[in-house]
Amino acid sequence: MSYNKARDNLVKMYLESLEEDKIPWEQPWTVDAPKNAVSDNKYNGINNLILSYVANKRGYKDNRWCTFKQMKKNHWHFKENAKGQGVWIEFWSKYNIKTKKIILFSEYEKLISNNPELADDYKTICKNQVVFNADLIDGIPKEVIKSEAINQSKYITNIIKNIAVSYKEEGNEAYYNPKLDEIHIPKSSQFKDEYSYYATQLHELSHATGHPSRLNRDIINTFGSEEYAKEELRAEISSSFMMQKLKLNYDENHYNEHKSYIRNWIDILKNQPAELFKAIKDSDEIVNYLDKNGVSKDKKMEEQNQMLNPKNIEQEEIDYEK
Repeated sequence: MSYNKARDNLVKMYLESLEEDKIPWEQPWTVDAPKNAVSDNKYNGINNLILSYVANKRGYKDNRWCTFKQMKKNHWHFKENAKGQGVWIEFWSKYNIKTKKIILFSEYEKLISNNPELADDYKTICKNQVVFNADLIDGIPKEVIKSEAINQSKYITNIIKNIAVSYKEEGNEAYYNPKLDEIHIPKSSQFKDEYSYYATQLHELSHATGHPSRLNRDIINTFGSEEYAKEELRAEISSSFMMQKLKLNYDENHYNEHKSYIRNWIDILKNQPAELFKAIKDSDEIVNYLDKNGVSKDKKMEEQNQMLNPKNIEQEEIDYEK
């Protein structure tokens, strides 16, 4: 496998954070999920985690990012403090092995739907690119904050109903029982605030997606084992993505509930760094699955998906430096 700067840097950042007893994907998020300053499309998966982590670490207030080429094209300029502040991310695209041309995923899908026999002419490629935060750029227009109001309680209730998991609020523990396909959490009145309540629901719902009737992951593991820690990694990252989507701000108490896994996660990242990217890939699938089911079945799905599912930047833009 070729060297990937974006992934290598993410592992280094995460190890550094975990060794400081911090959970990196639970750092306070920026105001919104990171997005491209030109296309307005949101970054997801690995790119979301990288850019959210860096924005928090450096104290950026703007959630927009762009490449140097995009800056030049729009006649924007660096501020004095921008030197060395670029961040490596991934761009995925389709490459024609005969014509040597790169095309967008959206173009590829349209092409193959009309000409399926051309599928063998293409392969998926990944290139790393450097992007810069809008806080470092002069001349960029002021950000227009778009309202994306989501009724958090109704959204989560829809998920519980639509994925048909048994859900009980009773007792003093929060857990998902994969054998019975049951989620148990304490009563909502026992949580100190809405954040803690919703975060717990989303964490256990993320586990529940692993059931054979849903995304079918291996989730029946012994507590404290490496495989158990890997599943916790998936639930933590995917629930953090969901909380970002619902604009729920990070709370340190949530971190304290999961810090017992830090040692396991350090070992996984040091010895099996590829596991982090498998977890992120699975987390993207979990988020897409939960998000799809966060919509009431009696509403127009297409209308809701347009609001809740912005296009994927990795599939919509190619801006490679030649």
